[in-house]
Amino acid sequence: MTETISPPKDGTKEAQLVSALNGKGATIVQLSGLLHWQPHTVRAAMTRLRGRGYIIDRVAKTNRSAAKFKIRKVD
Repeated sequence: MTETISPPKDGTKEAQLVSALNGKGATIVQLSGLLHWQPHTVRAAMTRLRGRGYIIDRVAKTNRSAAKFKIRKVD
């Protein structure tokens, strides 16, 4: 049985977070600026998304860039 994840309501900051985590992903600093949230609030929101069934991967940081987070597409 496949469990479906209910998407966030349109127009909410949670929806903006999910949108920003799709594709190339974003850093905590980028997400914090986009949502006008403190970094700890961004991390807490990602934890809540994980609790709802979203799979969020951390893309390792490099010498040139900070770690990015992105939602993994589930087949």
